[in-house]
Amino acid sequence: MSNYIVVSAITGGCSVVFISQAIKTAKDRRDSNRIYQFLCRSLKDGQYRFRSSEAISAVTNLGVSRVAELCSKHGDIERKEQHRHMWRVGGSANHRFKLKKGRQLF
Repeated sequence: MSNYIVVSAITGGCSVVFISQAIKTAKDRRDSNRIYQFLCRSLKDGQYRFRSSEAISAVTNLGVSRVAELCSKHGDIERKEQHRHMWRVGGSANHRFKLKKGRQLF
């Protein structure tokens, strides 16, 4: 009888950890996408090439530290070398905006 209790406790504990990690991953993906879309709109509109963590935070309603954390992990978002909290769409995503003058894909 006690073996079943131990097995059930371990299974339940693993399930809780798995479900909470899945929820965190989904929230991170959702928030990263909000940041990325905002940076793409800023670049597309020709307003700004780099945006500060504070500006991104104000628009996306995310904390400044969360914005910095998610931007640093995102594959298509780059940090400005001289400034710790300045971000832009970088890499291959940035080239889509420069394909042809006057013709944008977004």
